[in-house]
This record gives sequence, C-alpha cells and structure tokens, in this order.
Amino acid sequence: MSRTIEAIMRHMTLPTNGVTNQRNGTEKLEKEVTVKKGWRYMWPEAQFVRTMAPFRSDVRVAYNGTEVDGKSVLDLMTLAPAEGSTVQIRAEGPDAAEAMHALEQLIQSRSGED
Repeated sequence: MSRTIEAIMRHMTLPTNGVTNQRNGTEKLEKEVTVKKGWRYMWPEAQFVRTMAPFRSDVRVAYNGTEVDGKSVLDLMTLAPAEGSTVQIRAEGPDAAEAMHALEQLIQSRSGED
C-alpha cells in the first residue's frame, strides 16, 4: 500500500524552496517529507488529490527516481515509498504558493491522527 500521502499529510521535514519566474509570474515550490507509518486504504491519496485539484498549478510527487501526477490517486498509489524514506512534492504554476499553503493546512489538520 502507498504511504506517500500519509507522509505528506503528517511529516514535513524541510521548509518550502521556491523560485518565481519574473516574466510570467509562475512559481515553482518544492517540499520534502519523510514517510512514517502507512495507511491501509486509499483515502489519504483521495484527500490529497481533492485538496490539490482546484489549483491550476502542476503538482508532482517524486520518490526513488519516479515522479507522478499529484492530482491522480492511482499515480500516487504506485509510488509506495518505504517507511523512513523521503518524498518530494513540487507545485509549479500561477497558484503554486496557494497549493502549497493548502498542503500545509492539510498536514496540520491531520497531524494529530493515527
């Protein structure tokens, strides 16, 4: 089972790194998270996708050389990172900052759940 989304929603390890393209105003923001305990069902992936879907920015999640669409439940489930590993999340587009803020809100709202 995929542990990616549980990690994203619980354990941010590094602050956001970002770059803004001055010509078109798009942003590229990245975060890294450490995978902790896994979940048994795909609900966390679906919640992550529902959170990211309203944004125009491209959201990508990467692990172990594989990068997938952060707006696809099936793509996210294919990553299946090992506990203790690091995954990278990247949002690139006109509302990347808002997408990352929504991700942070999602993580904070889930931080007390087991």
